[in-house]
Amino acid sequence: MASDSNLKNNQFRVVLPVIFTFGASLVFFQGNAHADDTNVTANTAVTTTQTSDNQQSSNYQNANVALMTAQAVQTHAAEQTANTDPNKGAVDISAENAQNVANAPAVDTQPNVSTNQISNTQADPENGTASTTVSGAGNINTNGLSARNVQFLESIHQGAVDGWKQFGVLPSLTGAQAIIESGWGQSALTTQGHNLFGIKGSYNGQSVTMPTYEYYGGRYVQINDAFRAYPSNYESIVDHGRFLKENSRYSNLIGQKDYQTVTRLIRQDGYATDPQYTNTLNRVIRQYNLTAWDQEAFNDNINTGHIDNVSVQGDNLKVEGWHATNNYDQSMHHFIILLDGNTKQELYRQEVPGTYRQDVQNVYPNAKISGWGGFSLTVPNSANFAGKAIQVVSRYTKNTNGEPNGGDDLWFNSVNLNTNAGYLDNFNIDAATNTLNINGWHATDQSAGKDHHFIILYDATKNRELGRYEVNSAIRNDVAKVYNVYNAGKSGFNLQVNISPALIGDNIQVISRYSNAANGEGNYVDYWFAPKTFNANQSYLDKIEISDNQVHVSGWQAADASVKQQNHFVILYDATTHREIARKQVSNVSRPDVQRAYPNIANAGKSGFDVTFDFNRAAYAGHQLQVISRYSDANNGEGNRTDAWFTPTTVPSNNQGFLDSFVVKNGEVTVTGWQATDQSYSQKNHFVILYDATTHREIARQQVTNLDRPDVQKAYPSIYNSAKSGFKAAFKLDSSLIGHEIQVVSRYSDANNGEGNRTDFWFNAIKLPQNLY
Repeated sequence: MASDSNLKNNQFRVVLPVIFTFGASLVFFQGNAHADDTNVTANTAVTTTQTSDNQQSSNYQNANVALMTAQAVQTHAAEQTANTDPNKGAVDISAENAQNVANAPAVDTQPNVSTNQISNTQADPENGTASTTVSGAGNINTNGLSARNVQFLESIHQGAVDGWKQFGVLPSLTGAQAIIESGWGQSALTTQGHNLFGIKGSYNGQSVTMPTYEYYGGRYVQINDAFRAYPSNYESIVDHGRFLKENSRYSNLIGQKDYQTVTRLIRQDGYATDPQYTNTLNRVIRQYNLTAWDQEAFNDNINTGHIDNVSVQGDNLKVEGWHATNNYDQSMHHFIILLDGNTKQELYRQEVPGTYRQDVQNVYPNAKISGWGGFSLTVPNSANFAGKAIQVVSRYTKNTNGEPNGGDDLWFNSVNLNTNAGYLDNFNIDAATNTLNINGWHATDQSAGKDHHFIILYDATKNRELGRYEVNSAIRNDVAKVYNVYNAGKSGFNLQVNISPALIGDNIQVISRYSNAANGEGNYVDYWFAPKTFNANQSYLDKIEISDNQVHVSGWQAADASVKQQNHFVILYDATTHREIARKQVSNVSRPDVQRAYPNIANAGKSGFDVTFDFNRAAYAGHQLQVISRYSDANNGEGNRTDAWFTPTTVPSNNQGFLDSFVVKNGEVTVTGWQATDQSYSQKNHFVILYDATTHREIARQQVTNLDRPDVQKAYPSIYNSAKSGFKAAFKLDSSLIGHEIQVVSRYSDANNGEGNRTDFWFNAIKLPQNLY
């Protein structure tokens, strides 16, 4: 590959637009008790969103994606009964429209979306007789080539022929190199930087870093390097000729007319390291008869030019370029004529004074007009140009009205003035104002003659319009700096929409429309922004307090769905048995801290809850207690609903015991003591078990009747059965147990045999004496 860091800037100007979420009461805190203004801890809970029929998705698409359809999709105005005038404040979605959307079925189609479409701003000559002005692919062999490859040859034809006239570089060499090194224009380097020849470095400060293969030591090695990036293939072709001309190592091939000589010299001069490079070039030149381009270049007749710029700048259409020809005398007038590129209807003509172009004079010093063939034309933009393909014709004529009479015409390829670009700066709910705030911009050449600017809210899930509102376009100097588009400087829009249930849950789209009709129909141009679903759901459980007979919980759940699901419930759920314990409908509590942290969730400012439930702690001792916050559209808390499931908390359980006596007499042991435990609420069978800790075997068990123990109740008043927790049991002892370690186990069980779910208290082991009597 060729490399050079000392290339001069291209002398020809091409203007392109820049495209630019311990006591009776035990207290458990779930982290911080209150939401912090700058960092509300949310989603530490297990959060789900569900409906009675289907699981709702919590995903949404970022609205700041500017997309474009090839053809606008028509929407129809619906009767509005509420405020539709943005000048009177936040607008409304009419009840009728909201109901129509609610009743409509969901449609399984992809939403219409728009991409930024930018006008092309370069036009090469379409006609001409000069060696430097060519059209199509010329007389080369294109048999068997795909349409894409033929188009590629057409795109490099002009530059290859120009390269001979300007720099003495043989066109067949240029064409063959472009084909080989760009892979017919499909290489990553070409698609990303229009760099056809792999020239390294930068062009006008622009470069792209790409992996490349170099031939070293008999093999190819991959490296990363910076390559020049061009605005189009034409600049790459021109730069290729300049590169060879300005590097002395290639001076021996400049002006050579024999392709075999040139392909040998360029390999010999070190342009490429592949030893087969010359043979490859020759094969391509012969296969496609690229020497036909050489013959065109050797023709000395001159009628050529270039369009440097055709673009909308503010309220004007700017046309700049040059036209050099031998068919000229000083009696002639220079006219620029603008045509509709599709219908060839003339739109505008004007005689232009010459603008001197030294760069053109240097290249075409022998043409009868070259340096003074430059032109710059400023035309007031109008609906005549909007959205059209504009074809520029440069004409030298003896007639003062611009009709042909001697001289030459030069017809340039059409330039499309059809930029249609837009961006949503903000498409979010504002909890403080309870509105959906929409602002952004829509710049399009086709807005000329369309004086009514509408913002349309569209439900893409149901394919229904929610409302349309005519807005006053706002000044956007930032857009005008980036886009040479007719209305770029006044392309902004701002709209506030009062929150409506119709906005929640479905894919909502913003459409910006310029129309020539007061109702937004007629002749119009649309920009469909990417849809967004408003279904944010954030929550946090600040506190849960569990006492003997109550549960107190507080926290918050901010959910967009609360707009349409307006019944707020807090539910106690036994996650151990998977059963609901209780539910209460609550009134939302003000939470300004949540609103500051989540300003774009509909009910953030009033999302709190604080509720107390009657609760038998002993009945759920040891169970996992889960709090659920729910918004529902049903009065009983069912129906369509949006839940926040918080992390379960274990219900506290106390288990205490004491062995009062262990008396061995007359071959038996009598034990007394007590066990007080909350689990005895559900495990009502009390057993005393004698266990051989030496052999690890149960000796016997006995079901007992609990005895009154007022002393235990005084010590442990919060334990469920403390008042009646005593036991007494007697067991026969076998002489084989003498000297063994014996343990007493007090057990409460929900099974009649003492198994099942049970709560044990193991007392310390006692060694049996040698005499059991």
